[in-house]
Amino acid sequence: MKTKDIKVVILAAGKSKRMVSEKSKIVHKILGKEIINILIDNLIDTGIDEEDIIVVVGKNRKEVESVIKANVKFAIQEEQLGTAHALLSAETHLKDFKGDLIVTVGDNPYITSEEINNLIDYYKTNNSVCTFISAVFPSTPPPYGRVIRDEEGNVVGVVEEIEASEEQLKIREVNSSIYMFNNGVVFPLLKLIDNNNAKGEYYLTDIIKLLNNGNYKLHAVIAKDYKVSIGINNKWELAQAERDFANRIMRVLAEKKGVIFLNTNTTTIEFGVEIGKDSVIYPCSYLAQGTIIGKNCIIGPNVYLKNVVINDNEKISFQRKEK
Repeated sequence: MKTKDIKVVILAAGKSKRMVSEKSKIVHKILGKEIINILIDNLIDTGIDEEDIIVVVGKNRKEVESVIKANVKFAIQEEQLGTAHALLSAETHLKDFKGDLIVTVGDNPYITSEEINNLIDYYKTNNSVCTFISAVFPSTPPPYGRVIRDEEGNVVGVVEEIEASEEQLKIREVNSSIYMFNNGVVFPLLKLIDNNNAKGEYYLTDIIKLLNNGNYKLHAVIAKDYKVSIGINNKWELAQAERDFANRIMRVLAEKKGVIFLNTNTTTIEFGVEIGKDSVIYPCSYLAQGTIIGKNCIIGPNVYLKNVVINDNEKISFQRKEK
């Protein structure tokens, strides 16, 4: 079902310095699919129309536009002055919009349609002006903004790690940078945010304090999976995401499609691979996009397949096949 009263802004103009790459981090692939496209597909899965998604880009504009297949809109952030400034760059697309706005970052492939729908439901049920997703880490969290609550559990602020006190750094609940706002409220408040902080940037998180000062209804909904807050900032995090997503894909294939995996630690399945019931995947197998495997097949060990079709009851081992 399409959700016409909701639009989305994806903040995707970051410089990607920690990725140590000539490419923007959001165009790097996880299992054959760009990070930004994983995010966009999950948003579309919630019922949001692709034409209602606005991607904020900067100097990475051409490479980002070249990989996005969905019919999204683009806004340009000429200078990267912070997340609040990035959202302001999308204002011209939203000046006449009377609905609600989801704002998220472009480097997070872990944002699922389930978590987005949970955010939407919580926001609407509680008549919020702003609801954001938070995540509680089992141990010390990454260097993300800490969620500050009062004695009654109400959200009173978000403090970036670089600004946090020693006591605040002990907090394990962090901001996931996934927000839902009343569109008519958010943009006037954005213009009140200053850059009087350690980085000299306009932080979107500062809007939480402004909302509280204005007595607007504000909530944080805790994610079911803390990983929903994790962005991909370097090649090691990219490698970890590859393994994590491969395991997720294999679990679905095992539980829903009846596929047998003999060693998930050495097997990789990319997005867009189909495998039939009772097929057995031996260790050290890599099945890339476009591969279709029938029922009751034996694949591996030591096999690489891409864009090939394997018919029912076939056995493939010790080879590379690619079309």
